[in-house]
Amino acid sequence: MLKTLLTALGMVLALAPGSGATFDAEDALARSFAAYAALTAYADSGTVVEQTSGFQDKYAFRTYFTRQPRNLFLDFAVIETEYNNGYKIEGSGGTVIWMENGLLQTYITKTQEHETYPEDGGRQVDALKSANYGTKGVSLVVPSLLYTKGGMASVIQATEEATAAGTEAIDGHPCLKVMGIERWRYPSGQVTGVRQVSIWIDSKTYLIRKILQDTPKGMPKGAIERRTTTFRPYADPTLDAARFRYAVPE
Repeated sequence: MLKTLLTALGMVLALAPGSGATFDAEDALARSFAAYAALTAYADSGTVVEQTSGFQDKYAFRTYFTRQPRNLFLDFAVIETEYNNGYKIEGSGGTVIWMENGLLQTYITKTQEHETYPEDGGRQVDALKSANYGTKGVSLVVPSLLYTKGGMASVIQATEEATAAGTEAIDGHPCLKVMGIERWRYPSGQVTGVRQVSIWIDSKTYLIRKILQDTPKGMPKGAIERRTTTFRPYADPTLDAARFRYAVPE
């Protein structure tokens, strides 16, 4: 009995926020991949903050997903720009991506561009990839983990040299912190986008709660180009059909 209690206590201490406990970083990433692949439904809300030397841009998003039927909804909105002196400019525009029963559609609110992508032809994956820049990576991070056969890649798949960096609490949830190097490798041998990355993985659900992509290598001394993405994920929630519908403005 005492041995069991000591073992349980050790597990609790190992996952205490801010602890220096070690774990296998590659195993944590593999468990995260497996957790997303096993989901029948998923939902989240979150934020993206892009920080530069003089200001930061803020964005918000929410995601819904069901595997059967094939439904997806992603609403990404520009919130504001905040300068270092405290001055703020309210943002506008965003991107909406929705798929109901396998039919994918996209709408860019600023340009009022509306596109439809049938299930056949393979253009749905291209649509998510094309939205990557406008959604600051959000259109690929979670979808690349949910749609494992789509061949999509985000910062998660581009992370190399993963190492364990202890545990921390994100929004009160104990997380495994994985640190690595983001590298984008091309068939030509070219390597781009090299920068340090940190990924916080929920130690209970193995869903991702935070990603920090630091300033890329090669930037001028003192320059800052940092992106922080936070997620509030829910595994296998109950989602009604109305969650996946969007009325394009006339």
